[in-house]
Amino acid sequence: MSAFVLLFTLFSTVSCNAAGGVLDISRARAAELLKQGDISFILAAEPAKLKELSRLGPSAPFYAGILVEAAGGGGGRDGFLFEAALDSPSARVRKEAAHKLIVQITERKDKAQAERILGRLKKIKAPDGSLGTLKAAALYVLGRGGEIPRLPGAGGPSFPSWDRALLLLAEPGRDFSAGGRPVTGDALESLREFFFYPPEKGPLGRDHQAVLRWAGEELGLGNFTLNGAVEARRIGLSAGGGPPALNRLPPADEAALAGHLALSAGAYSEALALFETAVKADRPLFFRYTGLLGDLGRAYQSVPSRRETGLKVFAEWEEAARQNPRSLGPDLSGEEVKKIRYTLLFFSGRICRSQGKNSKAADFFARALAFAPDKEQEDSCIWYLISCTLNDKPENTAALIKTYAPRWNDANTFSDLLDRLSCYLAENNKWADIREVLSRIRNGNDGATIAKYAYLTGRAVSEGYLPAGGTGAGDYFNIAYEEGAASFYYRALSAYRLGKTVTPLNGTRNGKASNGDLRMAEMEFYGDFFEYGAGGYAYAYLREEFEEFSVPELRALARVFAGTGRYLESIRITGVMMRKEAYTIERADLELYYPRAFTELIETNARNNEVRVPVFFGLVRTESGFTPDIASHAGAVGLAQLMPATAKEVAASIKRRGGPDFAADGTIDLANPEINVYLGAAYLKELSDSMGSSMLALLAYNGGPGRIRRLRRQAPSLPEDMFLETIDITETRNYGKRVLAAAAAYGYLYYGMSMEQIVADIFK
Repeated sequence: MSAFVLLFTLFSTVSCNAAGGVLDISRARAAELLKQGDISFILAAEPAKLKELSRLGPSAPFYAGILVEAAGGGGGRDGFLFEAALDSPSARVRKEAAHKLIVQITERKDKAQAERILGRLKKIKAPDGSLGTLKAAALYVLGRGGEIPRLPGAGGPSFPSWDRALLLLAEPGRDFSAGGRPVTGDALESLREFFFYPPEKGPLGRDHQAVLRWAGEELGLGNFTLNGAVEARRIGLSAGGGPPALNRLPPADEAALAGHLALSAGAYSEALALFETAVKADRPLFFRYTGLLGDLGRAYQSVPSRRETGLKVFAEWEEAARQNPRSLGPDLSGEEVKKIRYTLLFFSGRICRSQGKNSKAADFFARALAFAPDKEQEDSCIWYLISCTLNDKPENTAALIKTYAPRWNDANTFSDLLDRLSCYLAENNKWADIREVLSRIRNGNDGATIAKYAYLTGRAVSEGYLPAGGTGAGDYFNIAYEEGAASFYYRALSAYRLGKTVTPLNGTRNGKASNGDLRMAEMEFYGDFFEYGAGGYAYAYLREEFEEFSVPELRALARVFAGTGRYLESIRITGVMMRKEAYTIERADLELYYPRAFTELIETNARNNEVRVPVFFGLVRTESGFTPDIASHAGAVGLAQLMPATAKEVAASIKRRGGPDFAADGTIDLANPEINVYLGAAYLKELSDSMGSSMLALLAYNGGPGRIRRLRRQAPSLPEDMFLETIDITETRNYGKRVLAAAAAYGYLYYGMSMEQIVADIFK
């Protein structure tokens, strides 16, 4: 048991054994119900008494609030719980509770709640950070915007934040409410910067869209349906006679603001109509704010009937920028003009690509590349350029790699395109091109892709499809073996060809991994999700801040998730940990990444069906991450991810053979692990018998037996490992590799087998 898990256990024991009740039941009973996620006793309690939950632990109200919020809010009880959480000694809990309350009070405009919050915050000396923003939100709701202090997160163009929005709408001298004088000068510029300066890098924070929507609604721009004909001077935004637009803004800004919000809400036609109105009123506005120009490009791309118009407009503007940059605006710098030209060319390419005009799109991306403002945008242009060529003229793509591979900045950006390209080249027997691509990417940092191309080149040489040319198959297999640390699959395959043994733990710890230094406050914050019944929401918080955690912290968190049966999330956390620059592989981490959950159930059913145990473990891990009740978008359910129709067919076959009747009442409970694994193993056995190959059976499990048979008939002579690379269904192609890589790891970790032995057995 790790130190912080022990801390949670002791903390819980002390809390639950203390004297006194909680919401009219014993403290022990309340703790038990909450840990199970049962909030019925909370929903039945008087809101004013909910602070009693802090008797279970000072942070318990926050986690209970998450559960109540997910259940619909409990008539505002979630707000009372988050308010109580402001008294927690945990700075992290106070921060997250404040964030919840900021969203609530700005949406609900509950003045009584705002007064209660201000009363609680008075007890905290100099509230800053999220508490300072919460105070500002409460003051705003109470109409006391002039009292809002200067907030640290409000300065400079950046992501729209609550700090910036609250100051924008309430700071003295920047009154945007209806009536009064027209908005001009600094106030207008602040409004433009807030909406039209979207960040160019980094992921959007969870507040981004919520802040934009709220600010837009406060400005009267919350409805995105045009009211009759669009007029240049005034735009009504509600067909039902709702609030008009600002009326005090210049007409172009009025339309552009509404268009920006409409676009963020997915109302593309309305957004485009508003943007076009803004263009007529003030075209230079779009050149001063290239974020707004990009919005216009996205709108044209998203409205099929207007794509040709968009191409024409952007072509005219780009030509004007080329011939006379000052025509865009007299005060634009050379760098700003360059950025405008990039935006126009890039989105012209995006529009053409959405029309299926890949060749024309590729030309636009090639031209945009010359004006790309940074390395990220350069890679974006090259990615689209290669993608369009791969869609339109795949036979030319290998030559394009030769030209552009030396120019790209992050090789991992192109791994998906190189995967598609390798499939096309293998399917069409273009082995020389595979070798050529390998030579161009050999010095990159995408080890898994290098291993793939090296292995395929080696196999082409060994099968006589490609002359050695002075470099033997073994040389290529050695490249794949050395690079294959990023890919167990290709490393195991190469080891099998070379007669080597895969030892992923060479030079690393083979025992229990150490935790190292942990930030106990953060560990406690996440551990309490499970202590108070909200474990299902912990990963959503953690996912947003992976970069902030060290390897030891991620390892400890992965153990907590695995210890509570949330194996899929534990696997994902471990994967993030393994990609950290400072990471060194350890056996204990591999056991987290390849957990042996439901051991007896999986082993028994695999053996009863003559399925290799490591392979079946690899299948279940790949299908569901050991999550019994998981369901796919396609409708597959459970540990082995069976479609209901397939499960019924397999169940009927089992019944005919004298086995149990899983559909006695007409339905099959596929969320039941015992039923699901039984049927999954039986189905894999049926496929193995009918397909005549373990490898083909795995592919058929994912892609369907009919489709795999048809593809196999098109390439009957290719060895199975090479045939797998020709399957043009990306999901199925990668599925086969993922299951085999996992099977190799399970054999190595738990069953005394070498990784190459598992692979060799499958491909016999």
